[in-house]
Amino acid sequence: MSTVLGIDTSSTDLSIALFKDGRPAASVSRFVPNSHAEHITQAVTMILKLNNISPEEITHIATTVGPGSFTGLRIGISFVKGFCRGQSIKVVPLSSLHIMVHQFRAGSGAKVFSAIDARRDEIFWASFSCSKKGLLNRTTPDSLSSIDSLLDTVAADDIIITDTMGYTRSTVFEPLGEYTNHFPVESFPIHRGFSAAKIANNLIDNKDVWINASELQPQYLRLSSAQLKATG
Repeated sequence: MSTVLGIDTSSTDLSIALFKDGRPAASVSRFVPNSHAEHITQAVTMILKLNNISPEEITHIATTVGPGSFTGLRIGISFVKGFCRGQSIKVVPLSSLHIMVHQFRAGSGAKVFSAIDARRDEIFWASFSCSKKGLLNRTTPDSLSSIDSLLDTVAADDIIITDTMGYTRSTVFEPLGEYTNHFPVESFPIHRGFSAAKIANNLIDNKDVWINASELQPQYLRLSSAQLKATG
């Protein structure tokens, strides 16, 4: 018996999902920019009440730890730590870039890329390949670079999912305009909390990936603007 909560606060959207006994039970995504702090408790409470589940019945939690929004990730991680306090809930930290591509499927051997606008003319990105069983296998680690590094790797028939993180003036992905398999999340919304819960559900028997909530740490891949100023 397992009850898995999936949480994503890495981008402008808040996404929560629940899997119960191996099957999806509920999913909610709030496409309201930068409102995680106000809505995360309410969203989780609503999902639990709809399924007549108490917080004590949650056995596992999956949460994204980055890269992505510095503020959003801190809110999500802090919520998970508070939710798990005093309970024996196991947690699996997940890459935001992995979450982005999880719902996309292509033919065997096809490549799927995910990329996030990291500002300062840089992007966070990673690549994955599709297996014969339709599973996505990571082929590169999460990286921070200029978009040129991504362009050097992408082929014409690869799938690319991008997220501008709500930056309305973002131009970093303009070089991808010629790619027919480019899917901006602004036009093709994805339910990341559902992907987090599903990945975690598939990993329940893998004891090596689960940690205590107190061990959660954000994976920013670089210093924030405030940290850069502090270091001179």
